Amino acid sequence: MEVEVPEGEPSLQTVLSVFQTGVIKKVEAQPTAKDTIIAPITGKVNQIVVSQGQKVSKGDVIAKIEAMKTLIEVKSNLEGTVAEIYVKEGDVVKQGQPILKII
Repeated sequence: MEVEVPEGEPSLQTVLSVFQTGVIKKVEAQPTAKDTIIAPITGKVNQIVVSQGQKVSKGDVIAKIEAMKTLIEVKSNLEGTVAEIYVKEGDVVKQGQPILKII
């Protein structure tokens, strides 16, 4: 297994974090529209962390996508309330596909 260590972070801390959480890479989704979070990578939706009507802040994990045996945390870059969830756990999403809408 290879683990990329972000610049400025101690190597040991990064490796321990991977073993403790099982998360190797964290990715922030970019919105297609003002209010839509999209999949940053093609993969299988492992978990939807939020529910419709839930308030989210910037940086909150909204979903986890599994790609090439790696669990990717998708974080919100928007603040508001989850209006619609377009995917469900187990769905395969393509990079750029809308995951949910925040109003």
